[in-house]
Amino acid sequence: MKVYEDSRGWRYRVMQGLGTEYKARYKRLDKGGWHCVARLPWRATAEEAEKDLADYAARHHMREVKE
Repeated sequence: MKVYEDSRGWRYRVMQGLGTEYKARYKRLDKGGWHCVARLPWRATAEEAEKDLADYAARHHMREVKE
């Protein structure tokens, strides 16, 4: 799965929830855990959530992180 980074250094990626659904989440590098991106919906598959995140990243001028 791809990881994106915004101009603040926050990281974004798709993660599975407690059930079987997937959603984009973000993490501030200066603080702990991952949090859901509120504007993006829960999706049934990781591929759908990846597409949502890719579109979101493009709109917000994020860069892909090669880890």
